[in-house]
Amino acid sequence: MKLRSVTQEIICSLLIILFVYTGLNKLLDYEKFRFELGRSPFLQDLAPFIARTLPVGELMIALLIILKRTRLLGVYLSFALMALFTGYIWLMLHDANDLPCSCGGVLAAMSWNDHLIFNIAFTVLALIAILLQDRINASSAQKQVPRPARNTGI
Repeated sequence: MKLRSVTQEIICSLLIILFVYTGLNKLLDYEKFRFELGRSPFLQDLAPFIARTLPVGELMIALLIILKRTRLLGVYLSFALMALFTGYIWLMLHDANDLPCSCGGVLAAMSWNDHLIFNIAFTVLALIAILLQDRINASSAQKQVPRPARNTGI
């Protein structure tokens, strides 16, 4: 039980760091992010919307994970977003001639193949966090079930 909680806390911490880092990086270098996003052959029409909402969304997901009450929702959203990012990278690797990078900081130094592996790893970590949280919730619920009072004959 304790190992599950510790593992889940570590994964959630990694997700928080990832989304705070990427969200802030996009906001701090917004013009570059928006420009590179607009160069994507699959996102050109959606680039203005994505450029405005993605960094804020990443920061909101991090906040949801930080707050215990909304953690599971945040982890589900991080799984969905990482799965979308992973699918996008896979699509770019297989179908795009030009590979513009809208990432910043350390992530911009990765090759597209490295980025795909990185995203798969974080998608799997988010899935593990979901499964662990479900087990932690089930275990907590089981402990809180009131037991019938014993008949002591008094």
